[in-house]
Amino acid sequence: MKTIKCLLAFTFALLCFSCDNTTKDTGTTIGSLHISSATPTPGDSLHLSYATTAKKEDINAFYYYTVGYKQYPVDLNLSKADSLYKASIVIPDSAIAIAFNFKNKKDFDTNNNKGYLLPLTNSNGDTLAGAMASLANFKLRMGANLGLDVDKKEAYKEMSSDVLSHKEIQKDWDVVFPRTFMAEDKTEAENYIKERIATYSNNTNLTEQDYRNLNSLYQTLGEKSKTDSLQLVMEEKFPTGTNAQQKAWATFYKEQDYEKQKQLYTKFKEVFGEKSKIKDYMVTRLAAKAIENGNKEEYVQLMSQVTDKNMLPSSYNSLAWSYAEKGENLDFAAEISKKSLELTKNAINNPEEKPAYSTKSQYIDNMKSSYNMYADTYALIKFKQGEIDEAISYQKEAIAEGKDPELNERYIMFLSEGKQYDTVLKEAAKFIEEGNTTAKINDYYKKAYITQNGSENGFEEKLKALEKVGHQKLVAKTKEEMINEKPKNFRLKNLEGETVELASLKGKTVILDFWATWCGPCKASFPGMQKAVDKYKDNKNVVFLFVDTMESGDYETRSKLAGDFVKNNNYSFQVVVDNPVKEGSREYQVASNFEVTGIPTKVIIGPDGNIKFVSVGYSGSTDKLVKELSLKIDLLNS
Repeated sequence: MKTIKCLLAFTFALLCFSCDNTTKDTGTTIGSLHISSATPTPGDSLHLSYATTAKKEDINAFYYYTVGYKQYPVDLNLSKADSLYKASIVIPDSAIAIAFNFKNKKDFDTNNNKGYLLPLTNSNGDTLAGAMASLANFKLRMGANLGLDVDKKEAYKEMSSDVLSHKEIQKDWDVVFPRTFMAEDKTEAENYIKERIATYSNNTNLTEQDYRNLNSLYQTLGEKSKTDSLQLVMEEKFPTGTNAQQKAWATFYKEQDYEKQKQLYTKFKEVFGEKSKIKDYMVTRLAAKAIENGNKEEYVQLMSQVTDKNMLPSSYNSLAWSYAEKGENLDFAAEISKKSLELTKNAINNPEEKPAYSTKSQYIDNMKSSYNMYADTYALIKFKQGEIDEAISYQKEAIAEGKDPELNERYIMFLSEGKQYDTVLKEAAKFIEEGNTTAKINDYYKKAYITQNGSENGFEEKLKALEKVGHQKLVAKTKEEMINEKPKNFRLKNLEGETVELASLKGKTVILDFWATWCGPCKASFPGMQKAVDKYKDNKNVVFLFVDTMESGDYETRSKLAGDFVKNNNYSFQVVVDNPVKEGSREYQVASNFEVTGIPTKVIIGPDGNIKFVSVGYSGSTDKLVKELSLKIDLLNS
């Protein structure tokens, strides 16, 4: 018995020794980030430690988890612990890779352009099939927005290696990978696509998604007869499927008769039900038609049928704003404008219904920005209804931090009309001193000054002092925004057929405005751009190039579209026409080289030949556009 006890004790000791010597996962360090596991698997809990000297209020941290070729962002809730920031996450079961992102004010920590990318593994520690392809796709799609200078060829190589090596994931990538492959190696890609088509053709039990994948493969090969045939097959096999819904939407969209549109909408609901996103698109278009027909009651009734409540606020606000500007239907405008505010405030307080492409905090910030815009609309309506105090109250909400001169101007106007001159003096002085003013704000400031002081004695000196401080702040802010990146050279033809080379313009300040004839915001910005062009037309050291890009058709078609638009609108723009990377490609050479993912995008290149400023979008204010451009141009030429 004693011998047995000794043997058990010895065995237990060996087991303990074995446990003590098992290799423990002490985690991994990527740049400034330590992750508690070097080989995390889906469903794991991870503990993160991030080293930075940045203040907590300046850090924006979030991560993307990837599922195939899709990405989903999630907030990282950092807490300070000694000299580190810490956070914990639970990896979603569906994830195959993670990309962490840390932003200090306006700059991303790119980890020396490597990013903070982590492929997930299986229980054996092997990288999951598709993880590297997913991260490569993430870099190609999101890298530029996150500060990464992506080597596209290397990313394509990583994606190809992963997808081609794992047949089990190829089906999941059939919508994305073949197009990417085709752009890199057409011959090999065509062979691969034919193999994938054969795989589907040999399957007698295809789902609608399988057919859609097959359709995408034929589209990539340019085989229209095959895609047309598949469309008919899908309509027959899946009469309530996605393809059938899209066809119904196309029929509805082309129909011009309002009564027939309503019939198509009713039939759509009967066939596909109430929850389809397309149903909401249909009903909002019908509501817009109802307004065109002067039927406000029908508009309200139709809008009440929208299932996705996130679609309502912007629709209500657009209509309310058009009425507010014209001073028409103000009671109805106030009613729907108030609805937009209520719905948006509810979204801020209940962000669970956020879209998949935003983190919760990003969604809340976007909704707050929207609320301010909608409050501006409601305030203008109340002002035109003669309810000055309520207009002031809502405009005060609209201006938020007072960074938008146009909103500030309305606030000061309402205060002035309400004879609140002390507040006008205080608020207008603040806007002028921060550089967020307009000529009209200065006029209201002068009126209030004279009213309160009995004369304009000393006003000009006071205004100049405030403007000097404001200009200094704007210059300082603009300098903070300045970058210093080397651009890739390009040679493009202008509308006269002459070749324009970027390198030949070194020594000048060059403003590149990327646009297209189909781009509404681009065209809306052009009156302001014309003012800027006119302002510097006699300055030989300033060159504006309007780069027509992402335009459909061959070169002659694109050139004619751009030329006709400029000519018909009497713009004196020098237009150059961007070209596709390859024939039939959706990617354009110069836009791609400058990492332009949305238009309008303005790139300003300094006399040293380097990129100094990049801005995307249009604020809607001509004066603001000209002021900002002038400040940047003058700063570079000083």
